[in-house]
Amino acid sequence: MPGPVIFGFNTDLRVGSVVYHVQTEDRGDVNPVIDTTIYSKGRILHRRVNSYKEFRESPEFNPTALRERLEVQHRAIIDELRSGALAFEAVPAAAAPSPEPAGIQVQLLNPGSWLAAGTATLKLEVKSKGKSEAVGDAAIQVTVTGAQGPVEFGGKTDHAGHADLVFPLPRMGPGGTDLVIRAKSAAGEDEIRYSLKPKARPTAS
Repeated sequence: MPGPVIFGFNTDLRVGSVVYHVQTEDRGDVNPVIDTTIYSKGRILHRRVNSYKEFRESPEFNPTALRERLEVQHRAIIDELRSGALAFEAVPAAAAPSPEPAGIQVQLLNPGSWLAAGTATLKLEVKSKGKSEAVGDAAIQVTVTGAQGPVEFGGKTDHAGHADLVFPLPRMGPGGTDLVIRAKSAAGEDEIRYSLKPKARPTAS
């Protein structure tokens, strides 16, 4: 059975004058459902939840097939938004202009030990800029480029602003591997990048 890997997709989509944020997540072992939420201006407009419990218990289950199911549901909702099959009333603007978000900052707490034996263990923290307050429920998206192309992992911070992601690092390509960590919440977004280069092979004397 797979380990504690949580897949996720996040897309910002403009339809007319409205920008939607579409987020699809795998809720994991305890609650095996594919959960898609549509946001606009910080409000939840729509949610679609599909269980994959029977699929998980079948011999055909594997992480790649699960990821494909997530992507199919994510793309289906995006297509429905674009075509107008999913339509919502305009989200009203605030009566008075609200101040600009102060922004957030994502930090890797274990930069020197996040990779061991081919497994990435990311201990992340998201805080507000300036006040350094914990930002809970921030969406985390990690993109890793490997020999077979980019792979995405996702999760959310807890009430203390922390999130732990554990996943096998994809096989490194000839140009190395890039790790991009993005955090997004109503207060803003931030990202950090790391690059791993293949070790040079010693030349024969």
